[in-house]
Amino acid sequence: MSQMLINYNLMSIFKKYKILSYTIFTLIIVSSCQEAKYSLDNPSDPENMELDPPALFFHPPEIDSKLDTVVSVEVYGLELLPASAAHLKIKYDWGMLQYDSTQANEFFKGNNNPVVVDVPEQGLLNIYLYYLPDLFSDQNDGGTWSLATIYFTTYAEGESDLEFDTEITTLRDFSNNPVPINEFGMGKINID
Repeated sequence: MSQMLINYNLMSIFKKYKILSYTIFTLIIVSSCQEAKYSLDNPSDPENMELDPPALFFHPPEIDSKLDTVVSVEVYGLELLPASAAHLKIKYDWGMLQYDSTQANEFFKGNNNPVVVDVPEQGLLNIYLYYLPDLFSDQNDGGTWSLATIYFTTYAEGESDLEFDTEITTLRDFSNNPVPINEFGMGKINID
């Protein structure tokens, strides 16, 4: 009888630990299945730049660089309507930056590569971008895309603002009608 009582007590203790271990395992699984909460506050994300779309802005909005360095900055469009051409007039400090070149990016690419014409002056860039039509389309679809990448070489210390001449900068659709731009973001290149 005592052997039976010992076996019964051992089985009873085992069941209690088994139930306890299942409970702990279940609590661990349930607590680890909660949704992660992320802070989406990257200031370089277009959605966090507090611009009223459709808008044009520089990305990244601020660049830190050293002397005698090639720096690239992208001209981005935020929620732009379809367009087939752009005239970007950009002001910069030519006492600190030397303009190198411009490369067209995704916004004006279709089946053909876009045409880029850049006309640099001291402290001013006139950049013309053209979507080349094909059998399927005569303009892009619009959206949030990079229009162009601009390359500068730094040659003096200081801060150079990058800003759009809002009177001249424009986008055009395939019928040569202006495409609205509500806001223009500024950029800055810090050189030390």
